[in-house]
Amino acid sequence: MLLKNEYTKIKEANDLSLKTLRGENRATINDLGKRLEALTWNCYEIERIKKDLIDMAARCELEGRTLEQEVGGDTDAFLLELAADLPRGTPLDSVCTWYPRWMLFMAALNVPGLLLPSSAGPQLIRVVSSPFRWLIWLCILAWFQRIGLKIKIRYGRGVQTLWYILMLAIFVAFCILPNNYFPTTSGTISYGFVIVYELAWAAGCQFWQTFHYNRWAARHPWREQPREA
Repeated sequence: MLLKNEYTKIKEANDLSLKTLRGENRATINDLGKRLEALTWNCYEIERIKKDLIDMAARCELEGRTLEQEVGGDTDAFLLELAADLPRGTPLDSVCTWYPRWMLFMAALNVPGLLLPSSAGPQLIRVVSSPFRWLIWLCILAWFQRIGLKIKIRYGRGVQTLWYILMLAIFVAFCILPNNYFPTTSGTISYGFVIVYELAWAAGCQFWQTFHYNRWAARHPWREQPREA
């Protein structure tokens, strides 16, 4: 988050409000928020749900109850109920919230290579495909998590654990196989191109984060709207 927009504003407001709650309710909301990331790519909608949960938890604390009790004690079933009305969005809606900082970090790591002209440049296909490979993996991960949630409700935590072991095996293969393939390819590029490419990703993702979430917030505001007289 490099520039202020409606997504960053609601996230900051939620982070401040969350600190006023008791530890048990904070843990419940944080857990629900993380698992919502497997149900929708739209981070703004996740924050809107968290805002509602924070308000709900505040009322529960006044009544001597917890948020988990309020949602029926089964947070998994509660998440599946939420999923029916959530917009799915696209993977770009998710990565635009953290790719800008990550790409700036990666660009900074490549500056020493630019200052040492004698150093060999990285492979073209590895550099160009890297952001897209992470997008593909995020799609696979989200699918595994959605199915894992349903497996836990229907078959229990033990079967869900086996499902996640399979997911881990696929992740390891996802990391290893490209490394076995790319060394056989030819073509390297300069570190200057790598830095420009990563800066372009950072700028593009930041633009999409601001444009997309501001436009979404105009249709789905998180602040209370003034009533017309």
